[in-house]
Amino acid sequence: MTVFLDERKNLILYELDNYGKVSVTQLAKKFGVTTETIRRDLDALEAEYKLKRTHGGAIKISFDKREPSHIQKKDVYREEKQRIGNKAASLINDNDVIAIDAGTTTCEILYHIKNKKNITILLNTVAGLNIMIDLKNKGIFDGKIIFLGGEINADQLSCYGPISENLLNNFYVDKAFIGVGGVSLQNGLTGYDVNEANLSKKIMENAKEVIIVADHSKIGVRNFYKISDIEDVDVIVSDVEAPNEWNNSLNEYEIKWIKA
Repeated sequence: MTVFLDERKNLILYELDNYGKVSVTQLAKKFGVTTETIRRDLDALEAEYKLKRTHGGAIKISFDKREPSHIQKKDVYREEKQRIGNKAASLINDNDVIAIDAGTTTCEILYHIKNKKNITILLNTVAGLNIMIDLKNKGIFDGKIIFLGGEINADQLSCYGPISENLLNNFYVDKAFIGVGGVSLQNGLTGYDVNEANLSKKIMENAKEVIIVADHSKIGVRNFYKISDIEDVDVIVSDVEAPNEWNNSLNEYEIKWIKA
């Protein structure tokens, strides 16, 4: 049978969901097209972060149910995270009150705020707090640092839970920079841990502007705990362009996508 492009791509994803991997030659035979056509389809789907190309085919993208520790994640896509952090920091204005969520990408923002004046920063990340204390002691940062203490997550070097949430009730911020485990049109913002997700949601609710920082490995990904719907976001900063199929929804929800 001959199958047209959009239907073919959907059927490829269906095959992946059922079998976990696909073969170029088998797909070409099944759909009545050339192997070159299938390769182009797989390349396009990989560009949309829906599969991972392999020699002779593709495999389903899979993600660990357990979040890697902060130390394990720190050097993964480090250059991309640095670019994202730099670009995200450019959105901060003098006199802003900002919230920095836990995560390795959000921590990269902190290295790029040295030229900002009279900034107040709310943090629930121990790793970020250490960065800010160092910058403060070196005279690089002259603003205020407020730590949202609570139950410690030793793996993620962060705080969460009722104590952190109650402290957050006292503050409203101009901009919230949120790190996520995944962001997709269908499932919104998601994370690994319900406690961290609840605190991220609370930070977003208390912010005038919500800015998501996410490298390409998070785009189109769904994790286990929902933080919010995609329409609750104002800006997404990533190291890649938005997938083409997202453009209509981004325009509809007035979400600005910034490539770092």
